[in-house]
Amino acid sequence: MKTSIFVIFAFFTVLSSMVEAGLKIYYIRHAEGGHNVKKEWEDKGVPEKEWPEYVGNPDMFTPKGLEEVVTGTEKLQKYDFDFIATSPIWRARNTILPYLKATDQQAEVWPELREGPGMTTILSKDLPEVERDILNKGDEIEIPDNEADFFTIREGAENNYRKYPSGCSDERKVAYMKYVSLHAIDLIESRFGGSDKSILLTGHNSSGVSLLKLLLKEEPSGEARRGIDSTGIWMVEQQEDGSYELMIYNDKPYVEE
Repeated sequence: MKTSIFVIFAFFTVLSSMVEAGLKIYYIRHAEGGHNVKKEWEDKGVPEKEWPEYVGNPDMFTPKGLEEVVTGTEKLQKYDFDFIATSPIWRARNTILPYLKATDQQAEVWPELREGPGMTTILSKDLPEVERDILNKGDEIEIPDNEADFFTIREGAENNYRKYPSGCSDERKVAYMKYVSLHAIDLIESRFGGSDKSILLTGHNSSGVSLLKLLLKEEPSGEARRGIDSTGIWMVEQQEDGSYELMIYNDKPYVEE
C-alpha cells in the first residue's frame, strides 16, 4: 500500500513540474572551425604552405566540423524551439543554418552572442566599471543573400558592438563582455521570462560559458567546469523564483558535484 501511495505521489510530482515548467534556454556552440586547429598544426611542425586550406580560417569548418554540423542538425531536430538567436559570426550562423533549412525556421541575429574574453573571471567582484556604451556602435552586420531567408537582424541591433577602447586592461575587457552578456540576459527575460517557452542560442565557447555563469550567478561544478564541446549543448530552466537551474551540459544531464 505504501509503495502504491509513493508511486502515485511521484507521478503527480512529475506531472506538476511539467505543468509548471519554466523558460528553457538552450545554447549550442558552433562546430569546429579552422581557427580551432591552428595550434595543432603548428605543433606538428608542418610548414604553413602545406596546411590544408581550412587551417587557421575561422570562416571554414574542418572535416570534423563538417561532420559535427550534420550531427548537430540531427540533434537539434529532437527539440521544438519557440525562438532562435545566433551570433552574427560565420561559424555560428553556418552551424545552425542546415537546421533552419530543414525545419523552415528563421534565427534572429544577436551581436551580444559574439565570442569574447572572460569565461574564467566573468563573476569576479573586482571587475572595473565599463567606461562607455559599445552596443550597436560597431561595424554593420551583413547577411549574405543566400542566407537572407533564414536570418533576421534584430531591430536596434543592426551593428556589432564596438571593439573595446584602445589600451583596455584584460580586466576591463572582461567587464565589457559581462556588460554585453547581461544585456543579452535582459533581452531574454524581457521577452520570455516567466513563460514556458524554449529558446535556442547559437554561439561560441568563451561567451557561452560566461553567459551560463551569469545566468546561474555562480560557478557550476562537475562536468560544467570545462568548456563547451563543439556543437555541445547546455540548457538551463528558470525556476519559480526567477533563478536558473542547469539541467544539461555538453548534451548530458547535469549532475552537481
